[in-house]
Amino acid sequence: MQTIKKNLKYDIAIPDSYLYGVRTDIDKTLKIFQLARTLSIFRIRNINIFHDKVLNPTAYERQFMSTVLEYLDTPQYLRRKIYPMSEMLKTVGRLHPIRSPHHKDKVDLKHLKSGEIRVGLTERRGGVLCVDVGLDFLINYEGKFHQVGKKINVKLLRKNKQILAVDVADKELDDMYWGYAVHYFPDLRKTIDRYDPSNLILTSKYSKYFENEEMQLNLSEGANAVTTILVIFGSPKYGLDVIFEKEGVDMNKYQSYNFFPFQGTQTVRLEEAVLGVLSILNSCVK
Repeated sequence: MQTIKKNLKYDIAIPDSYLYGVRTDIDKTLKIFQLARTLSIFRIRNINIFHDKVLNPTAYERQFMSTVLEYLDTPQYLRRKIYPMSEMLKTVGRLHPIRSPHHKDKVDLKHLKSGEIRVGLTERRGGVLCVDVGLDFLINYEGKFHQVGKKINVKLLRKNKQILAVDVADKELDDMYWGYAVHYFPDLRKTIDRYDPSNLILTSKYSKYFENEEMQLNLSEGANAVTTILVIFGSPKYGLDVIFEKEGVDMNKYQSYNFFPFQGTQTVRLEEAVLGVLSILNSCVK
């Protein structure tokens, strides 16, 4: 099997019609939960949601999807403070935890390690800016952010018998998975324009079968650079051939594969496709 590279990372792009045909809020929430778990399992850092001009879902459906995804990526100890009760979140209480690395458990002060990184929310207490990092008390914050109610990554340091929260350099998070970010784009073209064309992989049942031995990624960056591949999926009803044609984008310019040869079902559901394709691509990174 061909070895790709250790520093290969994946982002994904899916249409905002992800919830097409799902009727109840609990079923919608469960389908989004399945997606959030898959993103976390395979360390996806960016999920790009683009508007499906074929099925043309409503703004509410798009917002429902984005809100639940962002809620699930938020550590449990901050959810009630960041997300007030709403119709979109009324069934999330039935979900299991995502258990991503940044979803830390509450620990006793004596077990808190100096240098530990946590997600915090800025608050003001008695004129002092602090952060809630999921402990029984707020931690004084010394960093560049000054607004209240901002979700930030902080490092906890013991100093003169006190605990302080300071900013975390981006490079300190490079070697760990720290959740995903949700991005929305009004069309497919604006999504793919953010990536080098050679770093795009399209998924289509009309393309050639994906085989590890034959896969050749014409990566745009050097052998030692971190390369991010964008994997693009079609909608629950239409494949990328229909979506690309509607957008007026030439699908033949990009690498495209069928990841499910000899499938035993008439269709592969979008949530199943995301899980299956990422499983296959993950096996290529050695």
